[in-house]
Amino acid sequence: MSAGWMLIPLFQTLDAVILIAVFFAVAFSAIFSAAQSGTVINRAALTSSLFGLFLLFGVISFVLSILFAYVLYRLVKRRNTHFARQSMLYEDIERAAREVSVKKGVDVSVQLNNLYRLRREAQLDETPRDPVLWSVILVFAAGLANSFSSFNLTGGGVSSLGAAFIPSFATYYVYYFLMKDMFRHERREDWFFGELNRTFAAIGVNITLPQRLSPIPDRSLIVYIILTIVTLGFFGVYWVYVLISDPNNHFRYQSLVEDTILAQVSPTLV
Repeated sequence: MSAGWMLIPLFQTLDAVILIAVFFAVAFSAIFSAAQSGTVINRAALTSSLFGLFLLFGVISFVLSILFAYVLYRLVKRRNTHFARQSMLYEDIERAAREVSVKKGVDVSVQLNNLYRLRREAQLDETPRDPVLWSVILVFAAGLANSFSSFNLTGGGVSSLGAAFIPSFATYYVYYFLMKDMFRHERREDWFFGELNRTFAAIGVNITLPQRLSPIPDRSLIVYIILTIVTLGFFGVYWVYVLISDPNNHFRYQSLVEDTILAQVSPTLV
């Protein structure tokens, strides 16, 4: 998945920042003009201008939210696909180790049990997330927030700032499980491959796996949320980049490992 998809949250952030800047510019302009002319601010005209402004940026924001929901859809879907594929790979590796041990007459039942336990833990922890559901929730939340913002300008009394948090909470939760699930998945994978090395070493087959050069760090959700708020959302663009690049690095390493295992184990099965 290309890192270019991070442009969509960048446009979302710019849309929000420009909206806030234009809002204050219009408000201060009206106040300044009234002060210069010595007249009272025309509240009806100001409200109408602000409503049109919020409506325009609201439509842009909603369209960007739909595009961003598609980005999250792809992120969640490839998470599910990779976890399911990895589970099948673990099962195939266990089967190969069992066949080699039987062929060589070596008892590695303890090691095989450890491999089985790690695979079962992965299956229990890495349950599928519905990509369509979370995409729909995000679009619905964004539409609700835009409606609340416009309603506030016409006297509805709903805080625009509070409404903005509606899609934010949904988005941050998706960020959270994408970030943490991949971190736990990679650590468990390292344990599995370590146990795999010990299993084949006990059988008498040496497997040399490539070193993982870009391990996924255990990133803090709270720190990332704070940095996103402090930077007016711009750090969130980097956050999306992380959600794209971390799995990309993981998949590249995964491909190397699969090729290595296939090359080193296949001759023992002949």
